[in-house]
Amino acid sequence: MMSMASHRLMAASARNAARQLASTATRSSTTVASTAPRSQFRNPNFVLGIGSGLVLAGLHSATGSANDFYDYRFKSPKDADDLASFYGGEELMELYCVFPIVGQIMMRSATFDDTGGIKTQGFPGTMEVNMVFSDDVNEDTGETDWFNKRERFKNTLFGYTLWDMVINFGFQTKDDGSRECYHAGEYFHGNVPILSQVMLLIFKVHSRWVVWSTEHHVNHYAFSSGTTDEEEEMEEESRANMPLFLLKNYAWSDLTAMLFGYKEGDLSRAEKQPSFLLLGGKDSEKDELPFQKKAIQIRISEDIEADKQAMKALSSKYCPEDVKKILARRATIARRRTNAKHEVSGDEDDVDVDEEAAATSDVYVMATELAADRAMRRMTRRPTIAATN
Repeated sequence: MMSMASHRLMAASARNAARQLASTATRSSTTVASTAPRSQFRNPNFVLGIGSGLVLAGLHSATGSANDFYDYRFKSPKDADDLASFYGGEELMELYCVFPIVGQIMMRSATFDDTGGIKTQGFPGTMEVNMVFSDDVNEDTGETDWFNKRERFKNTLFGYTLWDMVINFGFQTKDDGSRECYHAGEYFHGNVPILSQVMLLIFKVHSRWVVWSTEHHVNHYAFSSGTTDEEEEMEEESRANMPLFLLKNYAWSDLTAMLFGYKEGDLSRAEKQPSFLLLGGKDSEKDELPFQKKAIQIRISEDIEADKQAMKALSSKYCPEDVKKILARRATIARRRTNAKHEVSGDEDDVDVDEEAAATSDVYVMATELAADRAMRRMTRRPTIAATN
């Protein structure tokens, strides 16, 4: 009896000890689990990492994208058709690239895509360039009333969009008959922190240089065909490499004038008018630009869609080699209309094209000429459609 009782007592003691041990383990695990998050938040590196991530996300959200991120304008006394030819031609691209080598690098690997756009070297990755021209003619004067070139740059890397930008170039005729040229950034959307801020800043600084050099070129040296050989050479140098042109023709004279003053009666200095960004005048109230008006926005959207559908129809009907030949013929027609300013037959088969030259021609120049050709075709179709309606 004694032995059985002692065994029962020992078994009960063992069970109690086991229960106490299990209870202690449960409380310990609960305590560890409840204090683990607290210990992480007490870690300075963890808190710093979370805080930095939130600050970076907020900074990118506030500064990585922008609408209407620049708007520069200047007045020009030049002919409306000349201005439309300039903004619708490759001359603007030469000034936009600043240095000739930049344009060569960008266009060296450029190719056409299925929609008639351009794919070229990006920053970094691949950049897609699409453009559409829109304009309107004053029925009373027969001159171009306004012209707008909308150009979209989309930079991708491994299929992911790094940044997307739309800019507008052109001019409008104001109520008093004067012509106002404009360069406007419609939007910049960046998706990668730091890179977006850097690219946005670069484009803002770059836009100021481009509009200054454009105003300087357009109002002082452009449209000099038929004048002296010296003036034509100045026009070409001003357009092809503006920094070198300024260094060659302005830097030394400005430096000597700063040191020794202008000589009285110096006609060369009197002819060199300062550009608008150097005048420092007060900004006047800016009128609404053509592409900012709702009706014209709808028209530009329709022009973009019409260009895409026309290119898709062309690609589905002809093989790539035939499409290349047709595009070359259309580009030739547009170039002759712009440069020679004479009527060209609308029959593409009657236009002689140097196939070898077309194969090696600048893709951006061809794309610009094709955009002008599509705009001309739309201008021709609109009166017909209006008459039938």
